[in-house]
Amino acid sequence: MIQNFYPSSLYNFLRFTSSIPLEKKILDCGAGGPNPKLAFFHENGFKTYGIDISEDSINYTNGYCEKSGIKLKIIRADMRKIPFDSNFFSFVFSYNSIFHLNKIDTGTAIKEMYRVLKKGGLCYINFLSKDDVHYGNGIEQNPGEIITIESNKKFLHSFYDDNEPDKYFKGFEILYKEKRHILKGNYFTTGRTCILDYIVKKP
Repeated sequence: MIQNFYPSSLYNFLRFTSSIPLEKKILDCGAGGPNPKLAFFHENGFKTYGIDISEDSINYTNGYCEKSGIKLKIIRADMRKIPFDSNFFSFVFSYNSIFHLNKIDTGTAIKEMYRVLKKGGLCYINFLSKDDVHYGNGIEQNPGEIITIESNKKFLHSFYDDNEPDKYFKGFEILYKEKRHILKGNYFTTGRTCILDYIVKKP
């Protein structure tokens, strides 16, 4: 097993999941990458599933799984159309992924997360705050939606006012909301300095 360190927000979400009397089955939306956060939940006894739209990101995760001797069940799919049955998961999360969607598509993705969650299930999502140090770097195509060019590729980041993401959670109960404003350093290893964390419940 590879020794890894994880963001404090995931430990916080784990604490919330421990109070929910449902099967420990979780979906990560945006699960690919060289240091998959889904591994944290595998280490804590969850049945893990993940989706990612990027084949390259999935390949990175598969490499991690081979080295660590674990299986995370990650497939290529779009969080705007999650390929699982309704009420299938007890828990869903998206860490540093959903803010790569525009704001309309973000609403679509969260509706899909609601659909696949069981009654009483929890969802964790984080958003980029407009107080992040990188807000304003690039071309703003719509309010809060910034396009940047990195290695000759276009990347979208959506930034939010403090209470703006609340609109996505109609039908959910908001259990926890925190604005993480890093005064020195950055948010885990991402270079981000201000994040909006949400934990919500499907009643």
